[in-house]
Amino acid sequence: MDQELEQTRRILAQRSRYPHRTQALRWVDGAAQVVGVVSVAVGHGLRNVEAYPWAFELIAVLAMASVSGGILARYRWSLRRPSFFSRHRPEVVAAALWSAGVLLAVIFGPLLPFDESVNNSRWLAITRLSEFLIVAYALAGAIRGIRRIAARGTNPALLLVGSFVVLVALGTAALMLPRARQDTADDPDPGGAPFLVALFTSTSASCVTGLTVVDTRTYWSGFGQTVILVLFQIGGLGIMTFGGFFAVAAGRSIQLREYATLRDLLASEPMGDLRRLVLAILGFTLSCELIGAVLLWGLWPEHPWPQRLFLSLFHSVSAFCNAGFALTENSFVGMADRWQVWGALSGLIILGGFGFPSLHQLVTTIPLQRLFIPFLYFREPVHQSRRASLTSRLVLVTTIVLLAGGTLGIYMLEHSVPQSDSELISLADAWFQSVTFRTAGFNTVDLGELQPTSKLLAIALMFIGASPGSTGGGVKTVVFAITVLSVISIVRDRPNLECMHRTIPTSVANRALGILFLALATLMTVTMLLVFFEQRPGLFMDHLFEAASAVGTVGVSTTVTLPDQTVTSTTQSLSSASRVVIIVAMFLGRVGPLTFLLGMAGSPSPAEYSYPAERVTLG
Repeated sequence: MDQELEQTRRILAQRSRYPHRTQALRWVDGAAQVVGVVSVAVGHGLRNVEAYPWAFELIAVLAMASVSGGILARYRWSLRRPSFFSRHRPEVVAAALWSAGVLLAVIFGPLLPFDESVNNSRWLAITRLSEFLIVAYALAGAIRGIRRIAARGTNPALLLVGSFVVLVALGTAALMLPRARQDTADDPDPGGAPFLVALFTSTSASCVTGLTVVDTRTYWSGFGQTVILVLFQIGGLGIMTFGGFFAVAAGRSIQLREYATLRDLLASEPMGDLRRLVLAILGFTLSCELIGAVLLWGLWPEHPWPQRLFLSLFHSVSAFCNAGFALTENSFVGMADRWQVWGALSGLIILGGFGFPSLHQLVTTIPLQRLFIPFLYFREPVHQSRRASLTSRLVLVTTIVLLAGGTLGIYMLEHSVPQSDSELISLADAWFQSVTFRTAGFNTVDLGELQPTSKLLAIALMFIGASPGSTGGGVKTVVFAITVLSVISIVRDRPNLECMHRTIPTSVANRALGILFLALATLMTVTMLLVFFEQRPGLFMDHLFEAASAVGTVGVSTTVTLPDQTVTSTTQSLSSASRVVIIVAMFLGRVGPLTFLLGMAGSPSPAEYSYPAERVTLG
């Protein structure tokens, strides 16, 4: 009787008459997505496809036909047809749009407004529709996959590391396409970028660093620059943030395990505010980037408006995401007196490096939020008695101290040397470099001409970095603040770590010290490897500066003189081995050395015991 009941339950639990066939169709569906996206990327990435103009188009059409036929077969085999559409919404929508589009193209193809050189307008309409739908369907499938992994309770650290590995790999493949390279009069068909150049650029963009081994303006084409833009936009906000946003936008519920994973990745404390926080992050980001693009419009009066639009958007997104990529000839050297540079760019960098959770909480605790809350999606009732968290207050105070101290420090150090040119650096230069040294890789002065003391201060600012939950790197402002508070607590002989009438748990202080130690060890290791591979002891300060820029995902680089008297950036002067070291350093700087170790270690098992305590001598 029990066996019959169990068999009945298994039959009722089935969703298809032919489970094995359905599973096989799922595999075919996944393969069609991969093959279709690859065909679209390669077909549009090659410069010359005259020899086989129809091959890649045919693959995209067959991929969508496979998806549409598969979902139709699965519907016919389904035992739960009433709920089939709600359970397979992306597949059904893609198949329906493709089928309707093909039918309309066959009927009205000759009437479509294509160029006269097109021989078969029907076929072109079908192929363009198929290419668009297969890419959109694959993106939807990727987002579903990310959500599915998060819902399984996967270690957030491992998920973060894995997502950046995938992003870097995809970016490298896209940048190796021939169309990503800029063609010149001397070389009209330069071919794809070398693997190491593409990998370095993809890692730098995905990890929002900004270090480059080639000139972004002249080496990459418009397609390549767009790929870089997409990489640091996604890398700055995080793949999980986009996954959560699309889940909310689609009206789907976020599961509890997804909440926990997103909370850890976004550094968000309250669980209930996560849905609002995800929408706020995307809304606030797009609003700031669009406003920034409008403010930067006046920087490029000599360019036609389409190029001005792209330059404004590129640098606005680069600044807000703290990426540091620039399409100008020499970053923003000599432009510190322009209000768009010291005002708009600096504001975007500060907002991007402040940290979304802290900024969200500070905004929702002040009455002035009513002035801009509808525009920035911070739809939360104002509570006059609500108090900002200790994290938000630490972020605010530390950011102000570092910005003010960095500006005064750089200005005074550069003007304290008698033989230095007093006009080398202005107060606007010092302010802008104080902002960018912590998070972004722009510069308004030749960093190779800075005094050694200014370079050491810059290294310290790069090591500290931005704030938790932001687009910037470094050990983070809160870790630096807790370390300083720990020293103050020891000097004052206080048993507890106290700040702003709150006691910080010992576990938090221990974690901060662990992060600080691992970051310092990473910085020293990277510097040692650079010095070893380059064998140029006279450039030790420049190599230390480069290592701090990579580990802190800042992206600034000094200038050095090569043996042939050529002046170039330190990054471009590095050997292949040193470039690999910088790639690893940028990756570790973005995900964090401690996060990387936690991801590799897997889920820890809690200890069910504790040993007796014993004091040790420290010195």
